[in-house]
Amino acid sequence: MKEELIFAGAPYSNSAPLVDKLTEIDPRVRVVNDHPSCLVRDLNAGRADVALIPVAHLFAHPELTMLEGLGVAADGPVKSVLLKCSKKMGQIKTVARDPASATSNALAELLLTKYFRQKIEMLDFQAVEQPDAAVVIGDRALCAAPAPAGDIDLAEAWQKWTKLPFVFAVWAVRRDFPEIETVTQIAHKAYAAGFRATEEIAERYARKLGGSQDFWADYLDHSIHYKLDARDMEGLERFKALLGA
Repeated sequence: MKEELIFAGAPYSNSAPLVDKLTEIDPRVRVVNDHPSCLVRDLNAGRADVALIPVAHLFAHPELTMLEGLGVAADGPVKSVLLKCSKKMGQIKTVARDPASATSNALAELLLTKYFRQKIEMLDFQAVEQPDAAVVIGDRALCAAPAPAGDIDLAEAWQKWTKLPFVFAVWAVRRDFPEIETVTQIAHKAYAAGFRATEEIAERYARKLGGSQDFWADYLDHSIHYKLDARDMEGLERFKALLGA
């Protein structure tokens, strides 16, 4: 039995119901935060035992497995994963990636090329000064003003295309981690406590980032869901298949 269990999360409001109460469940738990794009490295380097990783990284790393039943998902508009458009659809040629999430960038490229039937070039955000559109995620997306040519909610577009929810992130561990059952139980108990604390979380983010407590509570209660069911897993597998992962 390990003396310390390190859970790595992302510094976004939509992770808070999964992460906030972890240390109350087991005294061995320590929580660290990192950008989603860094969390796989944290797992493989031993800096974390469990990490809330973008699903695109799960597909790319067969040495990892997800903890059953939990993730960050949306069945319709999510509000925090957007394609912010400077030009109208049909005129979009260049798209800047968000540096924080491979999943959202892959989803944007998939939707633009397969659903909207556009020929686009995905570029690193620092490689283009004025892209025709940009992927923006997390609390920055929630708090940003609408783009000149409007915003496309990527989870909403996915749901319209596939009729399925979209899973953005899951708790993952290395397959050889010896306490998978233990950390799965901890994660589920922490979410149950976090779910009961939604109003507390909403109040904290209203103070931190602005907006009303009701705005944040509605986002956490209705735009996002965390308990993954069969439809969520079907959506996850559909995304994996479409990526050819």
